[in-house]
Amino acid sequence: MRTLVAIPLLAGMLLCGCRASRTGPKLIEADGVTYTACEGVLWVANEDIPQDPGTRSWSVVFKDAQGVTHNLPRVRMLTVTDLPSDTPACKAPR
Repeated sequence: MRTLVAIPLLAGMLLCGCRASRTGPKLIEADGVTYTACEGVLWVANEDIPQDPGTRSWSVVFKDAQGVTHNLPRVRMLTVTDLPSDTPACKAPR
């Protein structure tokens, strides 16, 4: 019975914890490459071998200033930083 309660609770926590806290522009540093994400930013941990933190990677999806969706499936080093809502890089005409 505890397992039936714990699984949905854990799934909900993971989903809530992986979403961007603010939907505005973000600076994404993924494996040494810098991207400016203008909208639709979502990152989720890939749990290949949960017991070994050294195998952790991230899947990152975002849209750039031109509205092109980028999917980075196996990011090993990830830093996401909020940018001001009036970031010039996200003002490019579509």
